[in-house]
Order: sequence, then C-alpha cells, then structure tokens
Amino acid sequence: MLLTVEQRFFSDWYPFRLFRIGAAAFVDIGRTWGEAPLNTPSLGVLKDVGVGLRIGNSRSGLGNIIHVDVAFPLDGDPSIKSVQFLVETKQRF
Repeated sequence: MLLTVEQRFFSDWYPFRLFRIGAAAFVDIGRTWGEAPLNTPSLGVLKDVGVGLRIGNSRSGLGNIIHVDVAFPLDGDPSIKSVQFLVETKQRF
C-alpha cells in the first residue's frame, strides 16, 4: 500500500522552449504485507516527506515527466540514510 499526498506548483518557466518546469512537495506513507522474498522482518508503516522538480519535455511524443526529488525518511531502520535523492520518469506530472 502506498499513499502519496502531493501539492504541485506550476511555473511559467519554459527554458529554450523545450521543457516545462514545475515543483512538488509531498508526503509518502506505505507498508508491505506477506512473506518477504529475502526473509527480512517487516518494518511496518514507513513515512517520508520531500520536495522535487517536475520537468516536462514538450518536444517529445512520449509525454514523459522527469521527477527529481529529495526525500527525508521519518522512521524505519536506523541504517536508512537520512536524505534520499530520487530521479525517475513518469507519464504524469
């Protein structure tokens, strides 16, 4: 289960007429159930907060959006880094 609450901010910035730039602030809350494939214990409900850029390629027929996020885990195993950098593509803002 994953719940994401996100506030999006749109800008009029359109560098070189190639990319639409936006931003987002978010909170993620998630949990898994069932048997872990690596026989590791369940960590229960995990939460993080973060901010990120949303970069839309206006010259592509695919309509992909690049998400560049910085997330801060609020709980979990102590071995988890306190700041996480995430870069991914999605077909939504």
